[in-house]
Amino acid sequence: MINTLADGRTVVYADLDGAARRWEVRAAGLRQTEMEAIEALFDAAKGPLETFTFLEPAGNLLARSEEFDAPEWDNDPLVGTTAGIDDPFGGTRAMRVLNASGVAVGGVKQPLAVPGTFRYALSVWARAAGGSEVTLTAATASSAFTLTSEWRRIFLPVDLGLATENVTFGAVLAAGDSVDLFGMQVEAQLGASAYQKTSARGGVHGHARFAGEISAVRAQGTDVYDAVIQIVSKAA
Repeated sequence: MINTLADGRTVVYADLDGAARRWEVRAAGLRQTEMEAIEALFDAAKGPLETFTFLEPAGNLLARSEEFDAPEWDNDPLVGTTAGIDDPFGGTRAMRVLNASGVAVGGVKQPLAVPGTFRYALSVWARAAGGSEVTLTAATASSAFTLTSEWRRIFLPVDLGLATENVTFGAVLAAGDSVDLFGMQVEAQLGASAYQKTSARGGVHGHARFAGEISAVRAQGTDVYDAVIQIVSKAA
């Protein structure tokens, strides 16, 4: 924050609430319908005036992706976690998850304010002794995986087609079972990419806005467009 005084001097203060992230999206090979959808969002947001939810491209949408006991996770009752477990990369950042319930399936889950009409990729490293199973879930989608004592990255493609603005992702296990988990990731794309650790802020930005006009729009052909889109999001 910069204040200019009457005599021309300036006083500069740090704006602790002014932190923001900025993206420059270079979209190439867009179809006309895709270009029209971007322009419709720009018009609906009145350019840079109003905010919208932006999902970070190829980013991990989850917050606290390795801390399954953090407040961002909405775990089932009687599910316990133990930190400091050996992870697949030689560290001790994995966690042991125990479903202490004697009668119900339970696990670690995180709700995200994301559209149910998008496609997602849910992945996590998992292991367990004795052939235990873990089930990856995302709303109505699920898939069970039989585990061994070796780390394995498991993956669930998610295509819900639901008219909702909230989807809960997670990993659940049967009553009494215990599994080791590391590095859960949700991406707004068809397949799982390299893991990205997140802290208190994941890749869902609920107060994003256009940082200016959609620039450098160029038609490569009858139905092929390139565009540069700048987006900014203030830190929560």
